[in-house]
This record gives sequence, structure tokens and C-alpha cells, in this order.
Amino acid sequence: MIDLVALRSLIAVRDHGSVVAAAGVLGFTPSAVSQQLKRLEAPGSPVLERVGRGVVLTERGRLLADRGGRVLDELEALDHLGHETGVPVVGSLHLASFATAKRGLVAPALGVLAERAPDLRITLSGDDPRDVVDAVARGVADLGVVHDWESVHLDLPAGLDADLLLTDRADLVVHRDHRFADRTSVEPDDLVGEPWVVPPPGSICHDWLMAMFAGRAERPDVRYLDAEYATHLGIIATGTAIGLVPRLGRGPLPDQVVVVPVERPQPIRQVQAVWRRSTTDNPARRLVHEVLREVAASLTSSPAPSSHGEWGRSS
Repeated sequence: MIDLVALRSLIAVRDHGSVVAAAGVLGFTPSAVSQQLKRLEAPGSPVLERVGRGVVLTERGRLLADRGGRVLDELEALDHLGHETGVPVVGSLHLASFATAKRGLVAPALGVLAERAPDLRITLSGDDPRDVVDAVARGVADLGVVHDWESVHLDLPAGLDADLLLTDRADLVVHRDHRFADRTSVEPDDLVGEPWVVPPPGSICHDWLMAMFAGRAERPDVRYLDAEYATHLGIIATGTAIGLVPRLGRGPLPDQVVVVPVERPQPIRQVQAVWRRSTTDNPARRLVHEVLREVAASLTSSPAPSSHGEWGRSS
């Protein structure tokens, strides 16, 4: 009989490239993961082999991980069959989200859920949307909130479904004495040569900014890198840089800055919920998804933020 915990350990080693990395994801020690893997071995048929200083799956290990992953998905789906509607939702759910959505979308949703399902325990984590997708795909998170810029698409692995929650827009933020402060709009060509504060390389927001300037004679003059949009605004308020700040999850802006819309292209991103297809009928996932949609609808129907709109964290 195949041990399911051992199977999950093997899949984690495949996905993360080492026993140590798999242990970190699973919350085990490397020794415990190694012991789990031994349960999958047959005489003369190991599931791992050493290559240099690392390990790779043997043919047996690869087949077990590939077919075992499908089995685990099916078991997860079967676990949610037959749940009665109208019964209070209990248990636990792990929600992963990119940072600005935590403030602008997830936080108000948690308040609604605390009233609607007080016995449902929700934990929250996440960072860049790519990391959120990875957490959902691996089963570390049950539901994710991600975003997808129009010019930098977020790839979803097979087995994940997505649902559009809302469309968000970023604005140029400048010091009130900046030459663009009185403009009704700007275009990327206007911004060449300006000093920028931007999210760090590797984040999807950084990639989007670089894509916005693709094909132009000059790249943006990046002076400052920071993951916190609150830090961006603090720097912009000194007059030493400009930045693009999304509307979702912003709080009141400093008095020293103003917002200027960007056109051609508009900085627009699609905010989506993502989940494993095998958890479609999970009542906890469905409830949290439903509340996120309700909160997103209320945000969409609200007036657009003014020059003193919002602030939060990047990505």
C-alpha cells in the first residue's frame, strides 16, 4: 500500500529539487523526508539517485510522483463530495495573497467571514503572485489571490482554475512641485529620464514596469528598490523620485504628493482568485471565494480614488 505522506514527500522533492527544500516546504526535517521516501522504495528500485551534489528522481520515482499526483488530486476531490448545503462551514483554510490585496481585499473579507463562518479558521500568507500560484499548485495554500498585468502574464499550471475578481489600475505618483503635477495624464515617453522608485527585480510588478518601457530608447532610471509601496510614497514625498502605485490597498497619500493617470498603455492588472480544480467543491474554499467576490464587487462600485487615495505594499 502506497503511503500518502510519503508520496507527498516525493512530489515535494521533485518540485523543489532537494530533500532539504522539500523538508522546508512540508514542515518536516530532512531526515524525516528521507525516511518517508524509503517507504516508497522496492528492493533494487530506489526513488532517488545522486547526481553531483544533488539528487534526481529515478524512473520509478518519476512515475510514482506523476501518477501519484493525479491520485492525490482525485482523493482531495472525493473528500469534498456529499457536503450538505446550508450546513455551517467549519475547519480550516489557508489563503495566500499578494500584498496589496491583503490590505484592500482580503482584510475586509476576513471581517465578513468572521461573522458568517466563525468556526472556520483561516490562515494567511503570500507575497509575489508567482509565489502564491506555486503555493496553491503544491497544496500549501487552498486558495490564492493573484494579479496579472496585461503585458506580463501570469502562467497558471495545469490543474488550477481562476476567476476574475476585479480590475485594478496603477497611477503615477509625483511630488506636488514636480513638472507633471498639473498634468491630466502622462505617457511612458514622458517619463524617460526620470528617477524611479520601484519594486525589486524578480517581482511581477518590476517586470511589468520594465515591459512598459520595452522598445523605447531609454530604460527607466531606477534609483531605489523597495518592496513596500509605503516606502515608495515616503521617497516620492521628498521629491527625489517618481513611482507607479496601484489603487488597490492604498491608504491616504502624503500631502506632498499627487496622482497623475498614465495612458498608452494604462497600467491595468487583473486581480484573480486561483484554486486547485480538485478543491472546487470544498465548502470552505467556496465560501471564502464567494466573500472575496462580494468585497471585490463593492470596491468596483466605489468611486475612483482621488489624488489622496491609498497606500500599501508592492506586488
